[in-house]
Amino acid sequence: MRICLIITSFTSGGAEMLVANLAEAFSARGHETMVLALSDAAQVGNDPAMERALIERLEGSGVTARSLGLRNRRNVAAAGIRLRRTLREFPPDVIHAHTAAALPAVAMARPGSPVVLTHHNSRLSFPPWAFRLFDRVVASYVAISDQCEAATAAHAARPIRRIMNAASPHFQATAPRGAPSRDPVILAVGTISRQKDYPTLIRAARPLVALLAPQGRRPRICIAGGGEEMEGLQALVREEGAEDLVELLGVRSDIPALMRQADLYASSSLWEGFSIAMIEALMSGLPIVATNVAGNCEMVLPGRNGELVPASDPRAMAAAMAAVLSDDRLYAALSEGALASAKRFSIDTCATEHLALYRDVSAGLRFASAPAVC
Repeated sequence: MRICLIITSFTSGGAEMLVANLAEAFSARGHETMVLALSDAAQVGNDPAMERALIERLEGSGVTARSLGLRNRRNVAAAGIRLRRTLREFPPDVIHAHTAAALPAVAMARPGSPVVLTHHNSRLSFPPWAFRLFDRVVASYVAISDQCEAATAAHAARPIRRIMNAASPHFQATAPRGAPSRDPVILAVGTISRQKDYPTLIRAARPLVALLAPQGRRPRICIAGGGEEMEGLQALVREEGAEDLVELLGVRSDIPALMRQADLYASSSLWEGFSIAMIEALMSGLPIVATNVAGNCEMVLPGRNGELVPASDPRAMAAAMAAVLSDDRLYAALSEGALASAKRFSIDTCATEHLALYRDVSAGLRFASAPAVC
């Protein structure tokens, strides 16, 4: 099977990591696979070094990696022309768009292949009426969580296949952790954005220090990720007087190593889809403290693999982190539970379910007769 996977750009986001993992799995099974980015990393404010590293990784696995180089993704005509040219060189059996922004270009390119769309969030980044247009292009949707499925089903007319996200086996720990470090490291991973609400995590630093100080322990919070709001986050760290407690790592390509070095994973998000980074944390045996919001509450099971706290509540987050880090028996049990939970998120299973979907849509609806979206 020839498979074309479309992303926004080659970057370290969750959707992009899932696509990279799937592409490698497809290629390993003998499927000719291309990952196609709409834009170069620099054109959308992402890290060119990460782009080069991801392209090298994919090409090293036998995957074709290309970019359409679009400076303006709203220029549907230019996007459609470039996509049509690319698909003439690589005529796919199925196209899987992992960003709705690709659909207008796909509609113009008219590839004659069935199209699948995954929207990687429990919140829509487009108006609900857009599904009426998507339905004219898409043969099937993929939902990565219960809440994503509900958000899609409320507006879409095409079939929806539930396929849970998965992470690379490189994160898999061989055994649960016994106890946290004396001076524990709390790790958060993800693009600096409003959705991740890192200010809440930063504001939890001082209360957490106060809670662990009687034990003679000093925690450190590390946030791996980049974004346009980095300067504002740096200013907040200074404003909170937390320069010695919070480290903004920027974009990193060594996330597996960071997971191994960490003692606890934290998610302060206001909403999620089904976080790849949290799956990676579970596979690493890390207990998780996360906000009780869409996406997180489907993955974190209180008392089993982590704890849930209200969103936008630094003191509640600090208290939950301190509770986990202060009780070695609880910590060990949550680490064991994290590894048990991670078994649900195998990349092999995820790849198998995607390939089954591709075969189903290839045997059914075809895109050639669908009208263009304008």
